[in-house]
Amino acid sequence: MTVPLRWKGSPLPRHVAIVETAHHCYDFLPQALQRIYQPTSVPASLRDVVLAPLATGGAMAVYKLTAMHAQGQQQVVCKIPHERRITYAGNTARDIPLDTTTQLLERLVSLADLLAAQAPGLFPRTGGIWHWEDEEGVWYHVLVEEFIPGISIERLKLAYEQQFVDGILILEDYNARCRRLERLAVATFVRLWDALDRQSFTSDPTPWNLLAHAEAHGEELPATATIIDLHSLEEDVGLPYVVQRLATVYGMRQEVMEEALIPGVLDALGPEEGHTLLLEALPYLEEEARKTARNLGVEVYQPLLQALYDLQ
Repeated sequence: MTVPLRWKGSPLPRHVAIVETAHHCYDFLPQALQRIYQPTSVPASLRDVVLAPLATGGAMAVYKLTAMHAQGQQQVVCKIPHERRITYAGNTARDIPLDTTTQLLERLVSLADLLAAQAPGLFPRTGGIWHWEDEEGVWYHVLVEEFIPGISIERLKLAYEQQFVDGILILEDYNARCRRLERLAVATFVRLWDALDRQSFTSDPTPWNLLAHAEAHGEELPATATIIDLHSLEEDVGLPYVVQRLATVYGMRQEVMEEALIPGVLDALGPEEGHTLLLEALPYLEEEARKTARNLGVEVYQPLLQALYDLQ
């Protein structure tokens, strides 16, 4: 017998109806738990299932699901996407394919499986995806992922900023913590590029898209981070483009280049190979710097170029 779902908070009625359909018609939860937690750790029967909204806007509504059983509890995330067409863009291509939501979600599941094998912990493990069409031709989707407790890198930076304002952190310690978080962010996103055969990169390499694990909320800075969302990827990109994007996102300032960007790349690729690939990226970045200087009249790339020249 299917265990009834209990809803807490203020879930949207449409979302409740979608998840309830997946639960009663497709019995999705045991399958998702088995895929994420492996058969040996999935209980034979559930006692209670509770869902609460984490976010109901944006590209996907996100609900935390807690499944309780005799041995304890297991938590996953249910995502309900809005039907739309998603663009996967290369960095230079003019002909851009458009994928339907169904194709996008299937790709996310395959991507999560790939990353679970190639770089465990880099992205949440997937519990699978369920699609169905109603009598009016409307498609519905439920995507299930591993729940990882934590806080975004950006929120952690804001917390450090507040500690500085409150006098808890001195300026030197505040800056050092921010650089270490930025270094972790760079390393995590470069690891993603590396795991995707060094051909694909996320279109959202921001600190909002990285989750520091819950144990990092205290005195210790996080040593690892998990990417939250990969719904949009840029294809056929090399390290020069990745470095350019990350430098733009995290700030083209000398201290960021020297203390976060360059060390982060080396953390991800290893000192020897990272050093070689960064120097190989230099001609591309020099050309981009010349284009920007011609168009804007400003040498915005100088901090990045100087950090790379220092590697020679």
